[in-house]
Amino acid sequence: DMQGFQLIMNFLVMPLFFLSGALFPLEGLTGAMAIVTRADPLSYGVDAMRGTLTGVSHFGLGLDIAVLGIVTLLCLVIGSKLFERIQV
Repeated sequence: DMQGFQLIMNFLVMPLFFLSGALFPLEGLTGAMAIVTRADPLSYGVDAMRGTLTGVSHFGLGLDIAVLGIVTLLCLVIGSKLFERIQV
C-alpha cells in the first residue's frame, strides 16, 4: 500500500541524501563514514554537479560519470528483469 511505500522510501532516501555530501563536505571523513559515502551513488551525483558548477570535485568528474552510468545500467537491467516477471 502507499503508506508502506512511503515508509520504505524514507528509510532509503533520507540516509542516501544525508550521506551524499550535499549538506556537508566529504573531505576529512574518516573510517566507516568515508567507506559508506563511497558506496552511496548519490555522492557521485552531487559531486558531479558540484564539479561542473564550481570546478571543485572530490572524486573527479570521470569517476562520477562512470559510477552513475554503471548504477543506471544496473538498475535498468534489474528493473527490466523484474518487469518481465509481471503477469497481466
